Amino acid sequence: MTAHATAKNTKRQVIIETAERLFADCGYDATSTARIAHEAGVPSGLVFYHFNTKLDLLLAIVQERPTPGDVLPSAARGRSIRQRLRAVVSVMADELELNRSVRIIVFREAQARPEIAARAAELFAEAATTVAEVLSGADDVVADPARVRAAAELIVSRVFLDVIALGRSDTALKRHAAMIDMLAESLTTSPPP
Repeated sequence: MTAHATAKNTKRQVIIETAERLFADCGYDATSTARIAHEAGVPSGLVFYHFNTKLDLLLAIVQERPTPGDVLPSAARGRSIRQRLRAVVSVMADELELNRSVRIIVFREAQARPEIAARAAELFAEAATTVAEVLSGADDVVADPARVRAAAELIVSRVFLDVIALGRSDTALKRHAAMIDMLAESLTTSPPP
């Protein structure tokens, strides 16, 4: 990569990071591209050089982050379902906390912007699929794929809402202990005939 290309990508990244902070702090509608450019220390036209519209900038913020498929496979630690459930909850909570500003933006803007709502739905589906794959790999799972998928969707929903509401990943395992125990029991026993 040339020095020019590196500088171009660096300025683009600075614009994204500045917009992310401002959109999270002030809201999308209350943040002008002129303010983003000013706080990023770049000319106003550079924002539109990299992004055709302010909405394109918002979408870049939401799309250019690690996806659940990138981070959740690391939760495939341990052989038992309880070990994997704990790892999934921990990894999800940590990742959501790490990307707190993006989480705020998605939560706030999904209601007004169909593109963000669609991306949120894609991320949810990817997270549920990845969690189901992680759980299915446990040695002691006897549940059918539909029950494993339902458990994955419950975990993703619960951890996401919990971290949004409480904003703390450090106590996620403790807060979700009862859910982990209930799901482990459900996924390791055969359903009655």
